[in-house]
Amino acid sequence: MKDNYIPVNSDWPSFTTPTRTMNPVIKFLAITLIAIYYFIITDLIRMYSLIFIVLIYYNFKSFPYQVSKPKYRFLIIFSLLIFLVQAFANNQGKLVFYLIPRIIEVGPFIPIHENGLFLGLLLVGRFWGVITISWVFIDSTNPFDFAQSLTQLKVPYRLAYSLSLALRFTPVLNNEIMTIRNAQQTRGLNTNPNSLKGTFNLLKFTLFPIISSTLSRIKDITLSMEGRAFGLYVDRTPLKEIPFRISDMMLYLMLMMVLWLLLII
Repeated sequence: MKDNYIPVNSDWPSFTTPTRTMNPVIKFLAITLIAIYYFIITDLIRMYSLIFIVLIYYNFKSFPYQVSKPKYRFLIIFSLLIFLVQAFANNQGKLVFYLIPRIIEVGPFIPIHENGLFLGLLLVGRFWGVITISWVFIDSTNPFDFAQSLTQLKVPYRLAYSLSLALRFTPVLNNEIMTIRNAQQTRGLNTNPNSLKGTFNLLKFTLFPIISSTLSRIKDITLSMEGRAFGLYVDRTPLKEIPFRISDMMLYLMLMMVLWLLLII
């Protein structure tokens, strides 16, 4: 079949990376396999090495939507919170140190144990592992291609279309948030997340506009789908076929072998 179709989603950025050219379903299986690997492995060095490789790949490839510095800051703060909760709450294992040492006749307080530090780093690694591979999948996968690939595997197209909409709305909502924040800064509203007041204003004056905008978009899409009689027929006629290439399957099998070797070595 010739590739001379006119894509419905012609606004999708055109770029070529190994993950971009993979079949979306094979890519989804590979991402799921890596996520499972993160939850199985307990070797922190291997875990963080893989996360570092994924981050380097994500930031140096021409993905259409890059993660902004405020989001990195939020993820780092949230990761620190996860680590501190585990470090303070887990009292098993060898005592490493006291957060508040003994001063004269008072203390020490807040003991930090070996298991708490290990579990904190482990959970933070799993959190970052899932987040980073999700970035790669979302930013390198055409939502409509993913839906069509699922439909070719006899997944009901209503479900497949719902998944594609979820992927499609991720960058749209990101742009919407940036538009709202720019409008707030133009009006002189303090939304600097580094201050308590700025964080409160950011949540207060961003959450409700985002909810309103999202509901408005959902309404427009619902009316559009009803006007086109979406779901009337059992099957849909695809605009194009998404090929399942042997190279994609070989790459997936190779990934399985590499992760299996990393587990047993």
